[in-house]
Amino acid sequence: MSEKTPRTTMTAFRQTPRTAVTAVRQILSRTLLAVSTTMLLSVAVTAHHGQAGLFDEARIVELKGTVKSWSFVNPHPMLVLEVTDDKGGKTDWDVYFGPPGAPIMRRNGYTAETFKKGETLTVKGHPATGAGLRGVDIWGKGVSVTRADGSPVPK
Repeated sequence: MSEKTPRTTMTAFRQTPRTAVTAVRQILSRTLLAVSTTMLLSVAVTAHHGQAGLFDEARIVELKGTVKSWSFVNPHPMLVLEVTDDKGGKTDWDVYFGPPGAPIMRRNGYTAETFKKGETLTVKGHPATGAGLRGVDIWGKGVSVTRADGSPVPK
């Protein structure tokens, strides 16, 4: 009784020239698919973490308001600050904590309890560049977050 040997890529090369060409094409198409997928995923990751153009790093705005919410989660913690304008109108501003993410921020002193709802803060950051967007980035030069008593929040 003879057992059939499973067909592998190597045994395909020992077959007819047409079968060998088909095997080579399969290997090349799988390799091309793997390389293409890897390249597309790396572009998506770079695009997500790229910050160029999202915030105006040449300008700094100062906001004074109260904490509406603080979410200390990956990939980027987010603070929402309720700012009252000169006419008494209230506007929410998103405070973006840049590229480090929660694990690195934790090492720098941030926790889920760093900001309390209703707490007054002054934020100096780079404003968002999109028309109508209300956001600031506090990662970079000249930026800060301070409490009502003037004490700095860890960076």
